Amino acid sequence: MKKLNSEEVKVLIKASQIAREYGITKGASVKEICDKAEISRKTGYKWVNEADTSKEKEDIFLQVDHQKLLKKYNDLCVENEGIRLAMEIHGFDEFIQKKRLAGKVKKSKQ
Repeated sequence: MKKLNSEEVKVLIKASQIAREYGITKGASVKEICDKAEISRKTGYKWVNEADTSKEKEDIFLQVDHQKLLKKYNDLCVENEGIRLAMEIHGFDEFIQKKRLAGKVKKSKQ
């Protein structure tokens, strides 16, 4: 038997809570659920399909956003590496250390 993922567990728990709230018994058929909601089975299935479609669209948007963020991250990593190399080539670390030492010497004389 296949193991449930976290999203499926959340949906099942929420469905169980809603079913109890509306007096729907365990294992109720689609017809019983739709009758309780005062809608046709066709409308019930339509709603399920719309929910699936909107979830798929949301997943696609999230994937696109994820790809954009990955690209930005990779660009920043390359830029950061370039800056680090430039600082190393031009002795920026030594310059900063000298400035820090000079600042400490001034503070100790005061």
